[in-house]
Amino acid sequence: MKPLSLSLVLLFSTAPAALLAAPLEAPSRVSAVTLFPWGAQVTRVVEVGGSGEVIVPDLPEGTDVSALRVAGAGVKIGAVTLISDRAPPADAAPSEAVLAARAEVERLQAALSEKEGAVTSIRLRAEAARAQAEFLKGLNVQGLSPDQMAELSNTVGVGVLGSLETARLAEAEAAKADLALKPDREALEAARKALAALDHPGADHDALQLAVEGAGTVTITTFVPEAGWSPAYDARLGADGTSVTLERFVSVHQASGEDWTGVDLTLSTAQPSERTEASDLWPRPVRIGPPEAPVVFSKSARVEADFAAAPMAEPVVVEAAGLAMQGITATYVYGAPVDMRDGVEDLRLRLDALEIAGAEHAVAVPMLDETAYREFEGVNGPEPILPGPVTLWADGAVVGLADLPPVAGGDRLRLGFGPIEGIRLKRLEPETMEGDRGLISKVNERREVVEITVENLTARDWDLRVIDRVPYSEQEDLKIATKASPAPSVEDFDDKRGLMAWDLPLATGATQAIRMETTMSWPEGQVLQ
Repeated sequence: MKPLSLSLVLLFSTAPAALLAAPLEAPSRVSAVTLFPWGAQVTRVVEVGGSGEVIVPDLPEGTDVSALRVAGAGVKIGAVTLISDRAPPADAAPSEAVLAARAEVERLQAALSEKEGAVTSIRLRAEAARAQAEFLKGLNVQGLSPDQMAELSNTVGVGVLGSLETARLAEAEAAKADLALKPDREALEAARKALAALDHPGADHDALQLAVEGAGTVTITTFVPEAGWSPAYDARLGADGTSVTLERFVSVHQASGEDWTGVDLTLSTAQPSERTEASDLWPRPVRIGPPEAPVVFSKSARVEADFAAAPMAEPVVVEAAGLAMQGITATYVYGAPVDMRDGVEDLRLRLDALEIAGAEHAVAVPMLDETAYREFEGVNGPEPILPGPVTLWADGAVVGLADLPPVAGGDRLRLGFGPIEGIRLKRLEPETMEGDRGLISKVNERREVVEITVENLTARDWDLRVIDRVPYSEQEDLKIATKASPAPSVEDFDDKRGLMAWDLPLATGATQAIRMETTMSWPEGQVLQ
């Protein structure tokens, strides 16, 4: 026999009870959840009463060990093992809850057994009656006179009929009594399931085995991908048009495999499941060479060339669409404990409201619309606004639904609050001429005239913004000149070339006219595209 090592001899000689004792089972309680747009950080606590091995049996199935963190308060943590298969046997000392569940199972089982015994007694009466009928039918009639046989036949007939009737009634009574036991059987089955849940945690959970020293609290932190939250908003335009109140709501959900009851909930705009670093940019080599002579293919040969002879293009990497947060991460601590049931979608919670200062105005795009639209423009505060559906309110009523884009802290916020039916738009192009001019050199030229009319038929004055476009050129030989009356307030509006905007006051009953004249010229031999 191979001798034991010195370390093993010392271990067995000094602390055999600690080595051979079964680990103590200590269930955990989910105390706090930090919910991200995609995923959740779940914090659970375990109370430990002394040193030794501890089994935490109720971690969700599929717990990610890479995101698992364990810390102790008053407890020194040693080895930590995540068990996703069969957990080692725990301390056999049953809890009061287990003892009570076992007593209830035993009580219900005894009561059911007594009632089932009564049903069995009824079935025995039926069996005895059938046996009596069989006995009567098997009587020996040899040596009897005809009169005796007739008398015996009548007696047997009556006896068999009575016995069979007794058996039928007993069977019916037994069936009725057995059916009456259904609630007792269901109660016993429910008690057995309750006992199993306490005595043997389900196989659909992972377990955590800890080596601890001391008494105190163990904190376990895990990451659950099957959870998240999304915002929703009510945007209420102030009566004077100088502010918007953005009331914020969140819809939260989780499918972790367990209920989170009475947890401290924190909502975070961080996205741990998204990328954490910038993309790699690769060099772009270019080369020149003599032009290749065009090759003419027949239709069938051209198709074959497309699939066989054409060189492969370099792959294009398309990033998945998602929210790109700007600025620091924002967190919202919900002010009351929250219950989040497993698998329940879209529990709606109310957050605070944001006051955004700005101004409202009427926006007119005569090229595409026949009426102006009410718009509010302001500057967001320091915290970002996540994208989500928004219900728009003005003058105490709902005026529309929209999707709010992501707005960084300090960025501009625009919200539309529906059409202004009393502001009528008209856009005409009365003159469009194209021709040649010049004595020595010919120059092609095109002249376009646009006339815009905006009429205010509402009962109030409006600050009006009119947006229109003119052509622009990126070629030196294509000359474009535009005259506008009145002059636009902004050229290249919204950083878009060729867009012009006019900010004008529009009194009730007034009409505003805008005229644009654009001239384009280009050399001979070219065409305007």
